[in-house]
Amino acid sequence: MKIIHRALTLELLQNFALSIAFLNAVLIIEKLLKLSKIFASVGIDLPNLGLLILLLQPQLLIFTIPMTLLMSILLTYGRIQTDNEMTILMVSGMPYKKTFKPAMYIGLIAFCVTVLMSFYLAPKGVSLVREKILTILAERAPLGIEEGVFNQGFKGITIFVKEKPDSLHLKEVIIFDERKNETKIVMAAEGRIRKEKDNINLSLLNGRAYFNKGSSLNEISFKEYIFKLSPNIEPIAKKISEFSLFELISKIESDDKRRIDYKIELYKRISLPVLCIISVFLAPSLCLLAGRSGRLGGITVGLAVFAIYYIFMIYGANLARAGSLPAEIGSFIPVIIMGLLAFIFYKRIRI
Repeated sequence: MKIIHRALTLELLQNFALSIAFLNAVLIIEKLLKLSKIFASVGIDLPNLGLLILLLQPQLLIFTIPMTLLMSILLTYGRIQTDNEMTILMVSGMPYKKTFKPAMYIGLIAFCVTVLMSFYLAPKGVSLVREKILTILAERAPLGIEEGVFNQGFKGITIFVKEKPDSLHLKEVIIFDERKNETKIVMAAEGRIRKEKDNINLSLLNGRAYFNKGSSLNEISFKEYIFKLSPNIEPIAKKISEFSLFELISKIESDDKRRIDYKIELYKRISLPVLCIISVFLAPSLCLLAGRSGRLGGITVGLAVFAIYYIFMIYGANLARAGSLPAEIGSFIPVIIMGLLAFIFYKRIRI
């Protein structure tokens, strides 16, 4: 029996790894499209792109782990039913439910991992993604300065460069500065871009600056003028998905306007790990339903179950936001329905 369980565990893990890689690759495409819009003007290098994709994984895994768990069980046990291995095991004296023992252990591990992702790693990952995006934009903003055009990638500043020999050197620079409620015009023969910690400085050489004070216009000449630049990045408010468990509980108690949204987010984080346990007990009856249809039948049944689950999840959340249902009931509708079905079907298995 240990050899059989070991073989099933190995196949389950293989199917789990392949399924999670496929689903995450599909879901990451949407994230990449959003990132491409953010970095359209400045670009992004492969190491930073790879880091952002890695930081986004926990947010995806809280959705894909329960789905992948069910699909991997259906794929594995669908295959052994198609090859008549299940029939041989049952004829040899192994009860049908006992063949799912490896799936239960993997489901328990998946539950623990999803709890970790849901309450800690996913919020932390989203927060780090936001900070990394702002850092990359600040670092690469100077690369967006193009020659022969009016560049407005910096807050309150318009820059015109006649020639740009390389990424850090500028020639014949004109800057129109409207920050601090005053107008300043700076013209220089040359300019160099310097990055110092979190600041971007433009070192202007051999030029003149014109600025107004009240009703008078002043002019100064300079050999070197250090001009500080701020990327035109709007401050990004912290999203609900970035809040930790304790922050969500605190917001539920203190923020009356968005209390429902915080409750829905909290209950969603609780329900998704529970779905791993439900999937394990729902899988045996679904395998019987899929019959000998093999891998294709397992994939079809698994995707259909989760399509129904997410429809109920969205519908329940909308009812809660509309005030038609309490947030607790609206958030847990799909979990309650799937949990009851899993319990009833599992109890009715007699083989």
